[in-house]
Amino acid sequence: MDKLRIEDGFPGQIMHVIPKPLLAEAVKHVLVGELYPSHIGWFPPAHHHYIVRPHGADQNIMIYCIKGHGWFDIDGNQGEMKPDQALLIPKNSPHSYGAADINPWSIHWVHFAGEDSACYTSLLPHGEHVIPVSRSIREKAEQLFRECHGTFTNGFTNTRILFAAQALRHLLALFFYGNPAFSPGTPTGSHRSFSTTIEFMREHLDGNLKLEDMARHAGFSVARFSSLFRAQTGFSPVEYYIRLRIQAACRLMDTMALNISETANRIGYDDPYYFSRIFSKIMGMPPTAYRKAKKG
Repeated sequence: MDKLRIEDGFPGQIMHVIPKPLLAEAVKHVLVGELYPSHIGWFPPAHHHYIVRPHGADQNIMIYCIKGHGWFDIDGNQGEMKPDQALLIPKNSPHSYGAADINPWSIHWVHFAGEDSACYTSLLPHGEHVIPVSRSIREKAEQLFRECHGTFTNGFTNTRILFAAQALRHLLALFFYGNPAFSPGTPTGSHRSFSTTIEFMREHLDGNLKLEDMARHAGFSVARFSSLFRAQTGFSPVEYYIRLRIQAACRLMDTMALNISETANRIGYDDPYYFSRIFSKIMGMPPTAYRKAKKG
């Protein structure tokens, strides 16, 4: 007997497919055309879920696994899915995916398109398709999915498509840039979160930290720490630390009546002129100009 395979129709599922004529009109709006959903939904325990597209889909697909397990095959790259992972399938990529026979997955999913979509699909290393998702953002991610498909509960309109497009942009930004478990361009499994190390830096803004102190706190050699930190933040550890100190200087000038010398001293700079040069390099203006600038 052939194995039972189901594409949709699961008890409790939510599924919205935006009508093509309405979507074609909506994408003319500047806030929709660059990135928008075309299909979106939620499948609770999806027993026998199975999809195969030999020629791929016209849109990119993201599947966010909340519970249970699943599997995928994307252009020959195979893998398993588990909770707190998202699967990203680029458009036109031959693929198949489905729920595990035992403990099948519960998933939020969305098909999306637009010129900006390539910016996100390019953030995963070649041949990789799984994004680890930190539990710290799980509630927010689910909320954004619910907002995105919930807006269509009472029908499809241009306004609702615009809202969903912005919710989708927020969702993708959360997965790719607000996700402590993931760094764009870093191979899956090699990511290391440096949030505790950055907090360690923030606790020592007096300027007494050395690179060796940071590496020791992170549990790496200086060379390995510097390489990983730069890959995940775009800055060397020392440069990031300096930027944190200048950010602290900005807060001091915004909230306290300190002169430049006193501000510099608070964050470990004994020479106010050197502090001013560093401040100008990072902020694009000297501290005197920053203090006078209208903000808020």
